[in-house]
This record gives sequence, C-alpha cells and structure tokens, in this order.
Amino acid sequence: MTKIKLLILIGIAVLAGVGALGFYFYKTPGNPPAPLPQDEFIQNTFRAPAVSGNVVNSGIMGKVVLLGGGKYEYEASLDIFKSGDLSKPFISVRSDAAGNFQIPLRPGSYVLKPADPDGDIAPMKQSYSFTIGDGQWLQAKVEYK
Repeated sequence: MTKIKLLILIGIAVLAGVGALGFYFYKTPGNPPAPLPQDEFIQNTFRAPAVSGNVVNSGIMGKVVLLGGGKYEYEASLDIFKSGDLSKPFISVRSDAAGNFQIPLRPGSYVLKPADPDGDIAPMKQSYSFTIGDGQWLQAKVEYK
C-alpha cells in the first residue's frame, strides 16, 4: 500500500472518530432525545448534528449490564452483523471495563450478538435486531445474567 493511500485511510478514520466524539458531546436544548421506545434493548434515540464529507454520523452506543441482585457493568464482546449476512460479523467490539460501547454505523439494519463466555454468565438474549436511520444514534442496553 502506498503512503498516500495509507494517509487517506488514516485521515478517514480520524474524521470518523472526530465526528463520533462531536456527536457524543453534542447536547443542546434544540436536539432532544426521541421518545423512549417500548423495547428493553433500545433505551433511547438521538439525532446527530449535521456533518459534511465522508463522516459516519450514526450508530449505536450503550452499556452492557450484569443482572441478578443488581445492575452491574460488565465487560463483554459484541459482534455486529448486517441483517442480510449473519455468516460473519461486520464488526466485532469489546465494551470497556465499565460496560460502555460506541460503534459508528451507516444507516441500515443490523443484528447485535453478545458473546457467550464460558462459565455461569450468559446473555439474556442471543441477538438483538435494530435499524439505524440517517443521522441517528441508538442508545442500547445489553443484559447478561
């Protein structure tokens, strides 16, 4: 790979990160969250600020929690699949030690599958389906027991 292509890829990654961070800290009275849906997985939806260029300004963020005697944060591996192709993950991520995750995704339909670690701890559901609209961020909760 040439140096120019490498620099372009690094530039795109940096712009995507800046866009995601910009959204993460973007809170104004004119950008209220949408009403809570009735699904336990999706906790809330937010509109992202308008951006220009090749920046992904939509995705899913949230927390992994461990139930049973209380809600405790849990570090877990999460696989994201495109709805039409469940044969291999589109992206795999790991939540941080406090259970937080944030994944920029283009608008579309996806399936989140929490990893099933060895031992007594298991995800409450095997998979969660969700759809992301243009400029939309979903706030989700993934539960383990």
